[in-house]
Amino acid sequence: MNLNRLFALRVSKLLEEKKISKYRLEKDSGITHSAMRYIFNEVNSDVKFSTIAKVCSALNVTLSEFFDDDLFKPENIIF
Repeated sequence: MNLNRLFALRVSKLLEEKKISKYRLEKDSGITHSAMRYIFNEVNSDVKFSTIAKVCSALNVTLSEFFDDDLFKPENIIF
């Protein structure tokens, strides 16, 4: 899977675990609704590091915690 797809899946998982809506994530992270739609609809193939950092901050997780998931095993990532 490409990085954007993995990112979207991980964010969805964390939103579910923390019982946070995508709308709340948009507001807390400062990421626009259209940018968030691009991520979840896989319009882009890569996600910017600044976006990852904003989402982690809004979800109150570290980057290490975010990437500590089987989704990010090397064999799952297509570069």
